[in-house]
Amino acid sequence: MSSDDDGGDGAPLSPDEAFAVLGNEIRMGILRALADADGPLPFSELRERVGTRDSGQFNYHLGKLTGHFVRQTEEGYDLRRAGDRVIQAVLSGAITDAPVLDPVEVEDPCIHCGAPTVVGFREGYVRHYCTECTGTYGEVEVPVGAAGEDQADGDGEELGFLGRMALPPAGVQGRTPTELVETTSVWGILDFLAVARGLCPRCSAPVERAVSTCKDHGTAGQVCDRCDNRYAVIQRTRCTNCPYDSRAPFVLFCLAAPTVLAFLGERGVDPLTDWTAVDWTEDVEGTDPFEARFTCTVDGDAITLTVDDGLEVVDVATRRDG
Repeated sequence: MSSDDDGGDGAPLSPDEAFAVLGNEIRMGILRALADADGPLPFSELRERVGTRDSGQFNYHLGKLTGHFVRQTEEGYDLRRAGDRVIQAVLSGAITDAPVLDPVEVEDPCIHCGAPTVVGFREGYVRHYCTECTGTYGEVEVPVGAAGEDQADGDGEELGFLGRMALPPAGVQGRTPTELVETTSVWGILDFLAVARGLCPRCSAPVERAVSTCKDHGTAGQVCDRCDNRYAVIQRTRCTNCPYDSRAPFVLFCLAAPTVLAFLGERGVDPLTDWTAVDWTEDVEGTDPFEARFTCTVDGDAITLTVDDGLEVVDVATRRDG
């Protein structure tokens, strides 16, 4: 564990230097032992927990970590925040595990047609499908068969793709498929809230946002034959620091607007778990410069956001049913 008083940030490291420091089994063992401890550990106890007999060798590797990943105090050795983050990444399973959940039906109806849906997990992504309609992104072939087996082309069924969301493998462990859908919903909306405020949800650096618009979008409420998307306005987000790069319908980022959060709360909609059940429509007024209206409707009541070329909300209007 690490203490609240980190005693400074330690010497900065370049990414290459950090990878070089961590590329050793003993050093990773030191970080894991400190993470499992209830407080600072003296040198001898830490060496015993790691299981290294050679005191000189252990001292050498501990010295490589001390300053940036580990701090030394009068009580012993403890993790700095950087060391905490390394262990969190390992224990999340994101860099160690590769579980597979083949698509299975869940107690979560399609947000578009109310039909049964199925959820699966593979290669770090939760994927959600509708069994009847074309979903949000059109029909895709979904592999069927034993978990982890590669499927030949054509060996599957066509399902409506509702979307995918990156989730650390730890989020899959110990949860039913239905619970996995709710977990992914919460994880996803936290991503959207961060991005909408200009923060990378992975490293907290600034992000660059841009929208693209299908110029000849198909019938509202259906997947467009031209762009294979139910929504015409798609936002691409790229981090200025790390590899984070994502695309999603712009309506999802409208959930970060305080007026929308208040609107949903007043109507008993939990923005963390029920946001997928909200009905959104869009009306593109122009593309150069960009301007569009996005309307959220709940039980006949509606709130409309007007968004400008800077992707800022410039007007809000509400309408009550009756």
